[in-house]
Amino acid sequence: MTDTAGPEYPVMSNPGDAVFGGVYLDRTVRWHHDPAALEVLHAAADSVPTADLVAKASMETVTDLVHREWLQHPDDLCRGYVLRTGQIETTAHCNWGCEFCPVSVEPKPHATMPMDLFTEIIQKLQPHREVRYVTFHFFNEPTLDRHFAKRIEVLRQFGTKLSLATNASALTEDKVRLLASSGIMHRLVVNIPTDDEDDFGRMTGSRTYVQSLRNLEYAIAAEGFPITLSVNGVGEMAARNVDRLRRRYESRGVEVAPTQTCDRAGELKNDYAQEVWIDGPLRGCSWPLNHAYFSVTGKMFICCNDYHQREVFGDIRDGTLHEVMGSPAAVALRRRVFGVDRAPEDYLCRTCHDQRRDFPHRQFRPVRSFPIYPIGATARPRAGQ
Repeated sequence: MTDTAGPEYPVMSNPGDAVFGGVYLDRTVRWHHDPAALEVLHAAADSVPTADLVAKASMETVTDLVHREWLQHPDDLCRGYVLRTGQIETTAHCNWGCEFCPVSVEPKPHATMPMDLFTEIIQKLQPHREVRYVTFHFFNEPTLDRHFAKRIEVLRQFGTKLSLATNASALTEDKVRLLASSGIMHRLVVNIPTDDEDDFGRMTGSRTYVQSLRNLEYAIAAEGFPITLSVNGVGEMAARNVDRLRRRYESRGVEVAPTQTCDRAGELKNDYAQEVWIDGPLRGCSWPLNHAYFSVTGKMFICCNDYHQREVFGDIRDGTLHEVMGSPAAVALRRRVFGVDRAPEDYLCRTCHDQRRDFPHRQFRPVRSFPIYPIGATARPRAGQ
């Protein structure tokens, strides 16, 4: 799972007589035909001397893996990345206080990204052709932005797609027409946790039930872009709300998807609390590799769960996007996330469900987390694998 509406799968070419394959950051699979190479890779899950790896196979096998960059010196690890999205905090405030969001506990002061900074970010994203779209959300309501129409025009000029997440409270008919005519929409994602008005008010801390659903109707009528309803919640009530919303909207071409609600790395202590704690080395994650996050002031930080933007590694105004993503601070951050260096005990990722090996939507799995079986084997993974 990624930040898409559903699962993504590796791009599979014909394996021929390959023994195994590696999934790259661009989702492609590169095949390998030497079973000894797989043994070497498992042995190298932790840093080991080259001589120990050569003893598992041959110098030729190890050299080939180094050439492919499947084996790297520890000093070179965590330098690579492939950006899939640019996530831009165009505003820093929200008019809702959802029980499943840190805004309900500690709302942020109003702030808006200046247009020149926004344009600079879009320009600097252009060389990264793997970026499929940008977003305007980070615990905010982007349609409250006084520069909303200007930002859409910038995206149109650069040919950049937008995945817009909104609570629809300020998604007026004029804004819907603007989005539909712009040609830049990748998807509209609307946060509707329930269609019961009383539960809606309790869950969102707002009184926008009528206008949010009215504005959703404008978007459906426009037929200019795909729409997904993101249904937050936990337990049986969440399941009931998903069912009700599907019966109400799916026949009209609207996707209704339950959201993998979380406590935002320990920020929430209510019914959404997960009480995650990761001891020892961290275990890798795709968010710092595949997604670029920009704060309302241009700072770049680790991921969508960093509500207070604690893990900042640069500022987009200090150079190209590649220079910031490849900076010593960015590499140091990824080395902590992937357990090459030990992260501090209070590090954000230690309380994040994306670090749990059993998290079903885990986006990155190193080679050592996959049990490997011969073709046709029926053995099951042991606990903890």
